[in-house]
Amino acid sequence: MPDTRLPTVDPFLSTLPGWENGTAARPMRLEVDWINALRKLDVLGTVRVVTGNRSITHEKTGRFGNVDGNGPALIVLNREVDLRVFPRHWTITVHTPEADGEAEAIRVFDRHGRAIHAIHRTAETNAAAWDAFLILHRAADQDAPALEPLPAPAAERPDAERPDAEIDVEGLRAAWSAMTDVHEFFGMLRTFGVGRRQALRLAGPGFARELPAATLLPLLEAARDRRLDIMIFVGNAGCIQIHTGTVDHPAAADGLLRIDDTDFTLRAIQARLSSAWIVHKPTDKGGITTVELYDDQGDNAAILCGQRDEDKPERAEWRALAASL
Repeated sequence: MPDTRLPTVDPFLSTLPGWENGTAARPMRLEVDWINALRKLDVLGTVRVVTGNRSITHEKTGRFGNVDGNGPALIVLNREVDLRVFPRHWTITVHTPEADGEAEAIRVFDRHGRAIHAIHRTAETNAAAWDAFLILHRAADQDAPALEPLPAPAAERPDAERPDAEIDVEGLRAAWSAMTDVHEFFGMLRTFGVGRRQALRLAGPGFARELPAATLLPLLEAARDRRLDIMIFVGNAGCIQIHTGTVDHPAAADGLLRIDDTDFTLRAIQARLSSAWIVHKPTDKGGITTVELYDDQGDNAAILCGQRDEDKPERAEWRALAASL
């Protein structure tokens, strides 16, 4: 059964399956050096990986492998398992047994107990390798204080916006126009001390245009009908997970927007999504068009774009679809 439980910012233990009603065994604390461990997880075989935020959960079934990078950022680029990992946030790791219909899993949380990433065992997982991982990384002291998270500050907003009047808007627009690579966008935000959604709003319609959050379902339906390969990025401070390919079964019911495909599942709480933006970022290949979703707290919840090869221009079909919204 797919894990439809969205990560929350509730206290750490209450996020674990069966813990609140006492039906699950206490989770086993693990000590994992994830910078090294991620390079070895291909031995697990097929697993289900889950990454999300307070609005959207993104699930993929596949294998680890093809890991690159060091230090502050790692890339896992093995077809279905496509991750951008920021290890400093991978602070608390526990193993939870199967409980309440949810599969056995290795779950990672940040130091405040917020869910970062989960690796679920499947029927195709290498059982011996899975068990060996748990034995190797089992913490000697299961009652160590590190099992309990540090309380999060009451108003922890690392991307809090400065007043608009303090932003060099003309400089921001000039720097935006001068971009030659999409990855320059994050550096530009830091240079001008501007929040992500704030930058979209200040840059103006030549760079970004706001849409209702309800635009997401028609966008997915149009991509499905055109059999268009797209990319869907969903994540949090510690991990971004990516789906690349078509979508076959987008639908909305009972307050959830859902995608239920063979190896890809998405769940979005519609009431928590407040806006969508069509964004154009200049590059030396003609520019990239993204559709960005923001939640009711102003945080980025997901980014969608057309599939493209690094050395080729954006696909005209995707650009036309985004422009039609």
